[in-house]
Amino acid sequence: MKFNNPEIKRLVEQNLSPADLARAMDELLTRERESVAHMKNDYERLKVIIDLIPNTISWVNSDMTYFGVNRALADTCNVTPDDFIGKTIGFYTKERFFYEFVTELFRSKSDTIYRELEARISGVDHTYLVTGTKLEDKEKAVVIGVDITELSKLKDHVSFTQKLANLGEMFAGIIHDINNPLMMIEGNVRRAKKKINDDEALELLTKVEMSSQKISKIVQGIKVYIRQDGTAEPHVKENLGKIVDDALVICENKLKENMVAVTFDPKINQMEVSCHFTQIFQVFVNLISNAIDAISHLQEKSIEITARDLGERIQVRFMDSGNGIPKEIQEKMFNAFFTTKDRGVGSGLGLSLCRKILEAHGGSLTIDNSAPHTTFVVELKK
Repeated sequence: MKFNNPEIKRLVEQNLSPADLARAMDELLTRERESVAHMKNDYERLKVIIDLIPNTISWVNSDMTYFGVNRALADTCNVTPDDFIGKTIGFYTKERFFYEFVTELFRSKSDTIYRELEARISGVDHTYLVTGTKLEDKEKAVVIGVDITELSKLKDHVSFTQKLANLGEMFAGIIHDINNPLMMIEGNVRRAKKKINDDEALELLTKVEMSSQKISKIVQGIKVYIRQDGTAEPHVKENLGKIVDDALVICENKLKENMVAVTFDPKINQMEVSCHFTQIFQVFVNLISNAIDAISHLQEKSIEITARDLGERIQVRFMDSGNGIPKEIQEKMFNAFFTTKDRGVGSGLGLSLCRKILEAHGGSLTIDNSAPHTTFVVELKK
């Protein structure tokens, strides 16, 4: 008789008496039961934490149905978590933004996408910052929504920056609370897999392990997304080409999906600016992403990134193939929450925050109306 479990095989090979073998097997089973019990306790702790998180979390199938949600989403919709199982995504609202978001997620070449969505739920208008990530088999995904309804109402409010900082601190605490039980779960799963000799149980443990790793990946992504603004950190000399190149890598899938060609001035690789890398990287990503959105409907789609040394400053120009921006829009586009994008797609925060970041660096963000095509101009100190 063959045994896959090495501990059982070792016991059998010892030629123990039936009584001793029975006792040894009973001890082995007791240890395995304890291991499974520990894993179950860790799972219950993680479930409690997920249900206590104020953000909505849902697990969805590619056939556009739910297979699980957390308590926050259920409470928002005034139903129980079980009421979601098997239901069509977004059944609780007349809006189709969530359904279209998940459709876009499963069709996207990227594993993760982000959007700002608006919906009327149980008679109340909500605005959500939503992230969706496909799981390993690509047929399932997890969708996390942060309710920024109150935040989105802070137009021209002097405490807007502080509110964002508080949001970041809140997320930092949530991330810390999630990471600890995740590490315990992953460790116990690995130990349990070495001891259990049941194929079905091993398959379930593998799925738990993969899910834990996916949650870790999502948490890491959120940490980068809500990283503190770094104003207390000193500005250091950074290679301008490296910042632009990293921004293009982040936008690579969006550029390919919209078939936008990019021209990159190689002189940028020899230039340096004094800055906080992450902030300027975020500005460049926003400008490139906005350019893609603006020209996606055009026949000729291109973005040209050039730079000039102005002595004490460096000028970086982002010119797309668009035909310019109307004056009435230019007067508003740097205001917080102003957007020309479709409802539920744009927040109107991008250019406003970009200008604030650059001004904090002693730089500027302007539009060059004399250029032949739509051109945003960034200036930074060396």
